[in-house]
Amino acid sequence: MSEHRFLRKISPHAGDNAAGAEKGGEGSLRPSRPRGKKGRLAAEYVVKVAVMSALLTALKFALSFIPNVEVVTLLIMVYAAVFGAAYALPAVLVFCAVEVAIYGAGSWVVLYFLYWPLLAVVSCLIFARRRSVIAAVLTAAVMSVLFGVLSACCDTLFVAAGFSGLDLAAYWTAYYVRGLYFDLVHVVSNLIVVAALFVPLCAAGDRIKRGTFRS
Repeated sequence: MSEHRFLRKISPHAGDNAAGAEKGGEGSLRPSRPRGKKGRLAAEYVVKVAVMSALLTALKFALSFIPNVEVVTLLIMVYAAVFGAAYALPAVLVFCAVEVAIYGAGSWVVLYFLYWPLLAVVSCLIFARRRSVIAAVLTAAVMSVLFGVLSACCDTLFVAAGFSGLDLAAYWTAYYVRGLYFDLVHVVSNLIVVAALFVPLCAAGDRIKRGTFRS
């Protein structure tokens, strides 16, 4: 029994693969289905990240008429809890880039590229083992306070770049105190939104994840 006849008993395409190998075509020995599956998974990944970032942009714009009330914090925490850093971080970075493209450059650009990715990383670390409303609410509260602090720091440094001899500590204190009311609104609104919607959205995200990953 020849070698090719033996190969044909194993697979009807084995003889063709062997012939391709004799011609030096290494790719002929590899089935095309895995490459197609990888391509499909890569496309699905890109689509999911795009949808996540689009939701961040759209819902932020939808609530922009209410000062310092947003659901970006909630969505990023849900993304991190359900899908992990592989999805949450790219979605956040795309969201920040889109915001810059829409509104232009300013001191807030540094704030966005610092704060939102940091929130995603912190959320991934906190929710990697366990999800709970208490942990979510505490995370939202602490990170919302940090947003106000970082915002004052970025704006202070932005102004200091144009004024030599500026008392940074005094200016930062005055700037932060002036915006303290808006920071308080930000913190309280995030506490309410996260306490009410974090668990239901995580449950919905789990169902979406199971459905898409199963397919």
